[in-house]
Amino acid sequence: MANFPSLRPSVRTWTPAAPPMQTFTSQSGYEVRVRYGSVNVGSKLSLAFDNLLEGDANLITAHYLEQQGSFTEFDLPSTLFAGMTNSSGITPSGSKWRYGAPPTVSYVAPGIASVSVELVSVPV
Repeated sequence: MANFPSLRPSVRTWTPAAPPMQTFTSQSGYEVRVRYGSVNVGSKLSLAFDNLLEGDANLITAHYLEQQGSFTEFDLPSTLFAGMTNSSGITPSGSKWRYGAPPTVSYVAPGIASVSVELVSVPV
């Protein structure tokens, strides 16, 4: 299990996790929710790395291939979360992660690329 490359993202978007539940509608029209566990699941982290050198962009795609796509979970370095908090003080660190989709690489100029990555948290 290799850690994600220690690069600083240009943009981070984090969607907090929610408890696992299913919603049903009763015959009288009321909504009923059934909770299936106590661990929040489904936290998402979208990262964008703008204007990377091609070698750094290759680090991300190589990491994706090492993890066999979204099969193997991994840790994220603390550099990805530097200065990141929300109003409740919760940060997305402390979880294992897997790829939600393959990285998207777009070449800006010769030897320079931008990479977008979508990650999904995995309960520990």
